[in-house]
Amino acid sequence: MLASLAIAVLALYLLTAEPLLGRHAHRQLLAALDADAPGARRRFYRQWTWQGWILLLVTLFVTLGVAGWTPAQLGLRVPHWPTGLPSGAAGSSLIAGFAVGTALAAVGGIVIGLALARRRKDATPTHSPRVAGGDKLLRMLPRTRAERWSFAALAVTAGITEEVIWRGFGLGLLFALLPYAPIAVPIVLAALAFGWAHLYQGWTGVLATAALGGLFAWLYWATGSLLLPMLLHVLIDLRAMLVRVPADVPFAGAHPPP
Repeated sequence: MLASLAIAVLALYLLTAEPLLGRHAHRQLLAALDADAPGARRRFYRQWTWQGWILLLVTLFVTLGVAGWTPAQLGLRVPHWPTGLPSGAAGSSLIAGFAVGTALAAVGGIVIGLALARRRKDATPTHSPRVAGGDKLLRMLPRTRAERWSFAALAVTAGITEEVIWRGFGLGLLFALLPYAPIAVPIVLAALAFGWAHLYQGWTGVLATAALGGLFAWLYWATGSLLLPMLLHVLIDLRAMLVRVPADVPFAGAHPPP
């Protein structure tokens, strides 16, 4: 009874409080940037970093401590091949192809982002600070070297903690609730929940993040481990580190950590 209650409370928090708190924190960041508050982005990154680790600890306490899950049920194990998926060289090629495709998509986003940034810089009057501040979402991305280091810590945090929380716990719960459903059903539901948690990104960001969540969920199911999803998640989030633009020019075509 206690285990079921703890799991239900955690799931309810993730589906309700997490999206609203994220949107509130993002609005606070925008207000601080509008007020030219020094160090606003770094404080924002640090806040979300320690909050991510705290939520991970809570998730581990509820699942491993209260509910009695095993680490393997959370995807904390060495990758393996499930029944029905090709093994050996064929299976390795399948996963390698997925990983390469995801990496190419991330690199393509960087290239497109650079092109859009140049176009916006040429087309936007530099005397308008409001316009030069960029899109509400893009304004949260780092400009300075110090901000990039803080952003990198947040990206690594998101890649690790969000995989355990949204793929390990989220999919594990859906598998238990829907034991006979086709695998696509829990994967799609988990992806939609992950996208909803990023409500602060707007509906376009929600859909894009949900798509990424679906890819991570499929990779988790295919290998039985969170190792590869974590790695790809971190690399995709770190792609913003490769975009080098002047401090007064916003990043374009990029997204914050999913």
